[in-house]
Amino acid sequence: MSLENNDIPEKEEINTDDIKSEISTKPYEENSLEPAEEDYGEKKKSNSISKIILYAIFSIIIILCLIVIGRNLFFNKSDKTESSKIEPPKKITDLYELAELNDGYKLINQDVSDTKAVSVYNNEKNEIVFSQSTIKDYKPEYDTSDKNIVKSYFSRGDGQDYTAYQINGKCYIVWTTDEYTFEIKTAMKKSESIPFIFKVQKAEKS
Repeated sequence: MSLENNDIPEKEEINTDDIKSEISTKPYEENSLEPAEEDYGEKKKSNSISKIILYAIFSIIIILCLIVIGRNLFFNKSDKTESSKIEPPKKITDLYELAELNDGYKLINQDVSDTKAVSVYNNEKNEIVFSQSTIKDYKPEYDTSDKNIVKSYFSRGDGQDYTAYQINGKCYIVWTTDEYTFEIKTAMKKSESIPFIFKVQKAEKS
């Protein structure tokens, strides 16, 4: 076989233009990530701004709550100071009595002065002595420091406090309001005397 009859393969020509185009596109491909990084940065900025807004809202809410609490405390204190400035009367202006008594109790005697009013009620078995005094002029007929006296405390649903003294077969229930000091005296047990405190009301004719 002669070489003349055989075709010699031609060398493949390399297209340098294609290589240049590929090289020129690489920077573009590498730089194609930059828009994504920019988007991430923008999202991060927007998240930080929203957090700042939320913190500002929470701060405003907390400040408003503190202002409301402070105002309530201030007005409560001012109300208390105003109420404490009210002086109790030096004379009895409104007379109180025991009303709607059962078991045949009747008013048999009443002695009223400027600073003290004493009303006596009785039935066939027992006697109730109800007294009303100005706070400054109240003087008990018993010795509160007596060792034989039995003292106990109780209160009612409206917040009024009471003190019960038991001595020598007598029961004294004493309480003080903003205006007067009241006392109920009986020869009964404390449990039998306590219901009379619910009978106290302002007399129709003072």
